[in-house]
Amino acid sequence: MSKSRSSIEEMRRRLYARGEKLSLGKRKNLRDIEYDAKNGWRDDDNKIIVKNSKKVRRSFLSTLLFLSFLFFIIAIGFSSYFIFNKSNIVSSQNIDIKIEGPATIRGGEELLLQIAIANKNNIPIKLADMIVEYPDGTRSATDISAELPRFREMLGMLAPGEIKQKTIKAILLGSENTQQDIKVTIEYRIDGSRSIFFTEKVYRVTIISSPLSILVSALDEITSGQQVEFNIEIVSNSNTLIKDALLSVEYPFGFEFVSSSPEPSFTDSVWSLGDIQPEGKRNVKLQGIIVGEDEEERAFRFSSGVAKENDEKELGVTFITAMKSIVIKKPFVGIDLALDGDRASEYISAAGNKIRADIMWINNTPIKVSDVEIEVKLSGTPLDKFSISADKGFYRSIDNTIIYSGETDSDLISINPGESGRATFSFASLGISSGNIFKNPEMFIDISVRGKMMSEDQVPRKINSTLSRVVKLSSDLILTSRAVYFTGPFTNIGTIPPKAESETTYTIIWTITNSSNIVDNTIVTATLPSYIRWTGQTSPSDESITFNPIGGKIIWDVGTIKPRSGILSEGQREVAFQVSLLPSIGQINSSPILVNEQEIIGFDRFTNKEIGGVKRALTTQLSTDPSFPNNGANVAE
Repeated sequence: MSKSRSSIEEMRRRLYARGEKLSLGKRKNLRDIEYDAKNGWRDDDNKIIVKNSKKVRRSFLSTLLFLSFLFFIIAIGFSSYFIFNKSNIVSSQNIDIKIEGPATIRGGEELLLQIAIANKNNIPIKLADMIVEYPDGTRSATDISAELPRFREMLGMLAPGEIKQKTIKAILLGSENTQQDIKVTIEYRIDGSRSIFFTEKVYRVTIISSPLSILVSALDEITSGQQVEFNIEIVSNSNTLIKDALLSVEYPFGFEFVSSSPEPSFTDSVWSLGDIQPEGKRNVKLQGIIVGEDEEERAFRFSSGVAKENDEKELGVTFITAMKSIVIKKPFVGIDLALDGDRASEYISAAGNKIRADIMWINNTPIKVSDVEIEVKLSGTPLDKFSISADKGFYRSIDNTIIYSGETDSDLISINPGESGRATFSFASLGISSGNIFKNPEMFIDISVRGKMMSEDQVPRKINSTLSRVVKLSSDLILTSRAVYFTGPFTNIGTIPPKAESETTYTIIWTITNSSNIVDNTIVTATLPSYIRWTGQTSPSDESITFNPIGGKIIWDVGTIKPRSGILSEGQREVAFQVSLLPSIGQINSSPILVNEQEIIGFDRFTNKEIGGVKRALTTQLSTDPSFPNNGANVAE
């Protein structure tokens, strides 16, 4: 403890001692230190303690001055090198493209642009190409049918300061008031580099009018279920030929296509207009039926332009679009028509069939309607005017019109609000037995309802409602089948009448007749009983008739049958084949079936409906063979 205390005392003594030197842990007295203005602070032994700060500052300034001078020399050298070598640097900004042409143009007109390419660099550019990219739908000025999406022309070398002038022509097609961008790009190379450099410029032109215009006329208001007609006029505003023009129509919900003139080219909404000359016109008349609720609006979109190069069914470039809106109004007196219970706008019937028609009417107003008259007009070349009859109506045969009024039906004298009723009539078409053959036959029913009602200001007001229906007649596709022994293309064997356990062959002949419409995919099928054998004999050899022993099915693939086939000896389709009967003792005194029921099916191209029929089975009773004996049908012992 005493030793540690003595150490502390010793440190304290040294710390506060006045006469000890500062070095080696001893403290100098400030009185022994003096300042030398030249060299700095000195102690009493003439040693420098702190150097003069002015010398230090002077040395730092000298170093800074040297470094600044060195940077200045380097900057001068770099600038001199840049200025000296400036003529060897190529900049894309020094490739100048100037394009002169109209700011606006009419669609379908020829666009002419003057292009000047200037090389403002101090060295030449080599292998230069000019690339022009046009908007979609652009056509060649020399052949409007050829698309022109991109054009490249070789410029070669451009010397310093050289200017090359080029003229390009094209026909722009597009919608009215649309901006079209044409991009011009210059690609080039320079000596000492394999890279391709480029500069580009965009030229904008506005199409102020469409090459085509569309004018659509139709009723603004109709009643639900009423047929509406659109008159569509397409007019060329271009001074050049427009090739492969199309008209496309987008139908709203509730619209049913009925017909058009000319007929659609693809589906029921696209018409090919062909090539339209300058100031040329095309007209399309379109009929259809709109169904909807009261005050509903239906919008139709009509678009015209040119077809795609690789798809003639679709618009490649749309020039013009027109809209037409029709408001559906609830009729004062609503009417509907059912043909054999079918309320569709188009009814399919077989020729000669009698058709029942029911007219349903209702007063949709809150006001009584009086003096109602319903007029039904029937028309069409196949109509059998002698078949028309009306219940509670007068048939005026001179113009095939049925009139229902208060004179024939007391319910029509006055109809209260919400009151409904019904009127009926029937009619038929001429059948094939009449000797009349019609191409694509159809009949038309036009109904109009007239009446009177008092308006709110007690002024009598006339009202009118209309309705139309179409009846299309399917073709008479008839299969005639017969079995013979003594006639036909084959020589048959065996006895007549057939004997039990002895083979007899027969010839089966199928004949097809078709009346009015083209029938596609026609097929005749039948099966053979298990005791009948297919001999393989068929005639003529070019008819496609096959037999499948599994199930014993016969198939005659007839294909397409033209109208009037088999009628008046025009294009008759007939096939014959031979079968063999080996009767058993159990069939004695019976007339065995040779061919089971035979069915014919085909697709009527006009009515878009499958048609056909079934013929009864053929037996050994050969009623169509003129040499067949009366007792030749039943199997003998």
